[in-house]
Amino acid sequence: MGSRFDLRSRTVDDLREIEIVDFHTYEVPRLLEVNGVLAATSLHNSGLESIVIAVGDDAYTWDIDDNGSLRVQPGDFGRARADLTDCWFSDLVGNIRSSVAVLVSGDPVMTRGNVMHLIAWETTLRALVDGWQGYEPGAISFVDRNGSPLDLTRSFRIDDDPLELMHFLSETGFLLLKGVFTPDEVALMNRAVDQLHAGATPADDKAWYATVAGVDEPQCVRVNDLPEDALEVSMVERLGGFVALCDAQHEFDHIDVLMKPVGVVEGISDLPWHKDCSLGLHSYQCLQIICGVSLTASGPENGQLGVVAGSHRVNLSQFGLSEEIDLPQIFVATEPGDVTVHTSCTLHCSTPPLHSQRRVAYSTFMMEGDTSSLEARIREVRDQAGRDTFAPNEE
Repeated sequence: MGSRFDLRSRTVDDLREIEIVDFHTYEVPRLLEVNGVLAATSLHNSGLESIVIAVGDDAYTWDIDDNGSLRVQPGDFGRARADLTDCWFSDLVGNIRSSVAVLVSGDPVMTRGNVMHLIAWETTLRALVDGWQGYEPGAISFVDRNGSPLDLTRSFRIDDDPLELMHFLSETGFLLLKGVFTPDEVALMNRAVDQLHAGATPADDKAWYATVAGVDEPQCVRVNDLPEDALEVSMVERLGGFVALCDAQHEFDHIDVLMKPVGVVEGISDLPWHKDCSLGLHSYQCLQIICGVSLTASGPENGQLGVVAGSHRVNLSQFGLSEEIDLPQIFVATEPGDVTVHTSCTLHCSTPPLHSQRRVAYSTFMMEGDTSSLEARIREVRDQAGRDTFAPNEE
């Protein structure tokens, strides 16, 4: 089972500084021989015609030649152009911080075009460097263990057949577990959330705030990086056995508590389509398993989790969702005590609540291995996004 949930191709021992001229002169020709077809397919399906990647006076154009092959050549011949620092270039190639992290940072790297062109290029980079197959229409199908079409709307109990649970999660990248926590446990967790909300301050690095229409003071919408017992109910005792079925040595890492108010006008509360590895470290940490405990009901009337089924199985843009992507969009309705599960590479979003606050507590389970030094660089970008003022994205 384990190989289905372990996509890692790097460890911290692989860390190195990557210089633009050396990379393009010595590594790209070798990589083109190994992964050139995958990378050409990825660039073709990304919608990106061409892009120039530059550091200082050194520039290289990535495009498709007349034979349909990926061409990487010195010089500035592309429609879009990104002028990166040495650090950004090294991080992008090494899959530490990503092009989405560039977007979040606000660094003005695009001389021509916009940062979405850089995000589109990164799928080609990952295909070339890591051999991660890019998206192609019709490439992903969903079948049950008997080979019949899979019912993507199916829900489970946590003690259902482990083979059924893991097969569904492997095929789709998500699943819904009904009735995992009792009403009394949900009430206990909600009281703990009340205390977290009351005790949060804008100076707290773990807390994110947003502006709500008609409310003078910013409202706490999220508290991050909480310990396992933060909600008075053990996540490991209840969810650890399920996560262990993935057979990839996952360990509990942290809880993020989300308190989504109605009427957010500024700040990050409900997120557009993204992956949990969007800011980087995919090849060091995926697949993480993220379990979302519903502390209030969710659904079309009051916000819910949306997922793109199968998106963890293919190298898609890590931010936004093109209308040309043919993978199914599933929106998951829950009752208090239900648990949604998704993998870190599953493209997902949240829709805004319409009539009352929506609460959910996400427990992240990561595979063994110390990547804390790298996570600190990602956390810096993530927390900057959470503390800065952003206009909300429409779902």
